[in-house]
Amino acid sequence: MPTDRNDLSGRVGLVRRALGYFCLVIWFLGVVLPIIPGWPALILAILLLGRRDRTLRLGNLITRRTLRWLRLHPIPRIRDTGRWLSTKYLTLRRTITPRLIAAEHTFRF
Repeated sequence: MPTDRNDLSGRVGLVRRALGYFCLVIWFLGVVLPIIPGWPALILAILLLGRRDRTLRLGNLITRRTLRWLRLHPIPRIRDTGRWLSTKYLTLRRTITPRLIAAEHTFRF
């Protein structure tokens, strides 16, 4: 019995999403535990899930709102830390995003 193409692509998509969420769990463990490097897992999760994934977009929104809260905090030490973290986050995004787009085009995920 031949396999339906839509059924096969649905299974591949399901496996990709499961692997992507597994990589997000590894990334979170890498954030909590300093033994595990988390950044490679996050990049792999973004590649597997896609930049337009709802979970990744929600995580980005939470990060941006937290950084804004830190930047506007009334305590100067926290405000300075928020500004420093915001510049680091922006630099990271500007560095990583074009490479992720190129990888998506290369691998056609």
